[in-house]
Amino acid sequence: MRPNFAPLEADAVELLTEETGIDFRRIDFRQPHWFCITKRRDDGSLMGVLACEFKTWFDVHFTCAIVDQGFMSARLLRVIFTALFSKAVRVTALVSPGNERAIKQMRRLGFVYEGFLRKGVEGHRDALIFGMLREDCRFLPGVQAQLPPQPFPLGETRHGLHS
Repeated sequence: MRPNFAPLEADAVELLTEETGIDFRRIDFRQPHWFCITKRRDDGSLMGVLACEFKTWFDVHFTCAIVDQGFMSARLLRVIFTALFSKAVRVTALVSPGNERAIKQMRRLGFVYEGFLRKGVEGHRDALIFGMLREDCRFLPGVQAQLPPQPFPLGETRHGLHS
């Protein structure tokens, strides 16, 4: 059950496509624009897939599909965010407004809700924007994350997001 930091294999691409609704099948996941991780059970089945694309010199987009919550241990999260913040200033995640599980996961990881992006996914789907800065990331050694308040009061609904 060791993580694999190589470009994604076909079954990992299919899982990511299936779970996110974004077609990743034509993507070349080789570096330097991509940072990918897969983790498999002893029987070879996928526990999860992470694909991070460096969109600009300062921003990396975080996309994951988690089958088993054991996919992202605290140790692996430390490795992931150390690698990402060694090259980027911020990490951005776009989440479907109706995906409550992913919204909760983003908040558990320490991402901050930043806004609503109309037709921001493949030009036809809306997305919630979550972001993380180095100073937000509790997984980095020596960082005492002081998350800013959410942009709207907890419990209030905006664009399908429930707190």
